[in-house]
Amino acid sequence: MLRGLAALAFVVFAVFGCGAEPDCIDEDGDGYGTGCALGDDCDDTNAGRETDCETVPPPDCTLDPFGTGCPCLVGSVTGCYAGPEETRDVGSCRAGRATCINGHWGLCEGAVLPRGEICDTFDQDCDGLVDEGVTSPCGGCASSCRGGVWGEVDAPFVPGPGAVVGDTGALTLAYAEDVAGSFVWIANSGEGTLSKIDAARAVEVARYETGGTEPSRVAVDYRGDVWVTNREFDGVSSVTKVAGDASRCIDRDGDGLVTSLGPDHVLSFGVDECVLFRVPVGAAGEVARSLAIDGERGLDDASGGNAWVGLHDGQAVVVLDGITGDVIERIETPGFSPYAAAFDAWGTLFMSSRDGFLARIDRGEMPRQVTLIEVPLSCYLLYGLSIDGAGRVLATGFSCDDVVSYDPLRDHFTELQTPPSTRGIAVSGGDVFVAHTAGMVSRIDPSLTAVLDTAPLTDEEAMDGFEPFESIGVGIDAAGDVWVASSQGGPDGGGVATRLRGDDLTITAQVPLGFAPHTQGDFTGAELRGGFGPEGDAAHVFSGCLGGGATEWIALHLSAFAGSNGSVEVSVRQASTAPALSAQPWTVLGTFPGDAAPYALDLPLGGFVEVRLVLRTDARDGAPRVTRVGLEWRCPGPI
Repeated sequence: MLRGLAALAFVVFAVFGCGAEPDCIDEDGDGYGTGCALGDDCDDTNAGRETDCETVPPPDCTLDPFGTGCPCLVGSVTGCYAGPEETRDVGSCRAGRATCINGHWGLCEGAVLPRGEICDTFDQDCDGLVDEGVTSPCGGCASSCRGGVWGEVDAPFVPGPGAVVGDTGALTLAYAEDVAGSFVWIANSGEGTLSKIDAARAVEVARYETGGTEPSRVAVDYRGDVWVTNREFDGVSSVTKVAGDASRCIDRDGDGLVTSLGPDHVLSFGVDECVLFRVPVGAAGEVARSLAIDGERGLDDASGGNAWVGLHDGQAVVVLDGITGDVIERIETPGFSPYAAAFDAWGTLFMSSRDGFLARIDRGEMPRQVTLIEVPLSCYLLYGLSIDGAGRVLATGFSCDDVVSYDPLRDHFTELQTPPSTRGIAVSGGDVFVAHTAGMVSRIDPSLTAVLDTAPLTDEEAMDGFEPFESIGVGIDAAGDVWVASSQGGPDGGGVATRLRGDDLTITAQVPLGFAPHTQGDFTGAELRGGFGPEGDAAHVFSGCLGGGATEWIALHLSAFAGSNGSVEVSVRQASTAPALSAQPWTVLGTFPGDAAPYALDLPLGGFVEVRLVLRTDARDGAPRVTRVGLEWRCPGPI
């Protein structure tokens, strides 16, 4: 009993300290309580509820067991953060600490939450960008640089023909070509074949010999043709290309097209005339793993893109010509073993290694540079890789049951815990889909804040001999349906492809496959997202000094990314009034990236100035992006 009284005295002392009100009983340390000068406390277990319990509800400790007022072990300390999760520990934002007081979590102390951005080279709003929307027209914080800005909050980009404003607010080119996606291509690794499935009918319409052993990585190119790597663990790896449409098959002997008509009609390698070629890649034992397609068009748009093949054990990337399969170049990646790969829309190749690194190669940069980025996962084993429309790189952590997102623009990682054993990953529209080894698929919020749904691949009401497991690959077809390739669980010991609706993961079809399909990569072509149009433009009028003063036009400042194959032509024209601008000719200031900004302006005083940007690319990917245009001017009179 004495020990209990002593403990109670300690708690009172700890809460109030020396000189506290002797008659004040404040259990949660917020200054309110029985006999306290601030008044009674309507909830003395929660420092976040004082006299407002009718308007402030108690915490839901099931959803957030660490919320202020939730039960805890006395003396415990935990991290806490009340801001959006994606801003935690980004920029100036920092998590705080909460202490357990009298068996309930106290207030979060020391946290720094997002606030308005100011121009000081720091990131106050914690979005990973510094000083966005608050810099001068010159792009810095110098108050001496005055003028107007185009491409930010007060004057956002308004795209003209052929241009769009992307997910990040940048001006870029619009997609002009449809994505290949009417077929699903799955490599049957255990038998050296490739299955072609009509996605809409969920029927396997052809099966091809690949001419090698252990086919695995699959990628569809911009013409709908498919590439597959044969890993050949005991020899020289190879890559096989198969026509996606009969019009591109080759009747080699002129006696009419000879090709597979279904899974029971598999022709010997060299006989099927829709198998276009097979080429060796690398030396013996280098093991071709990753595979990705770039946006090169070739002469007269004849190419669907070149194939970039990662040699896992050879620690190199080999680039194959999209038409002939000839080796164009070999890029060494010392210390990095490519396992999965994908191109972003701007022409940058991202690859992952199983030991927890990403590698980046800008295919527009010469000489080649391989940049390594360590992924802050709690495990080392990366597996699947995909890239969304905003350029965020998504990877699965196979042994730690995680999905991680890397935003190259902000150099920021986001991590999400998932159900066990994540394998393939794919992005479609607003959602991310992940396959799990144990015959499951998850739908994940694109910001990686929550697993929205997880569903088994077994239809209990219509088993039909399908019990998918060892599920590896996941892809999205043209209709937005999700396909998961499982290496086991089909009839007669084969694999199975399961089709599900993307919105609720309801199973709509299951297709039997060959033996032990171990498919990864973009096996539907959805990740290509179509091809950019060759040209687009946008224009904006600057009015100069307020009140019609004689504006002195000084320089145009441009913030842009060229992409691997892009350019931005910058032009201006001037007139005394805004309506008169349309009758004036354009003067080209320069073409980025060859002509570096800022561009000096040699214009008469006053009037209005219109700026035009013409964006171009000569490939299906690698388009330019413009993030901001600043027009610097000087007004008459005192500053």
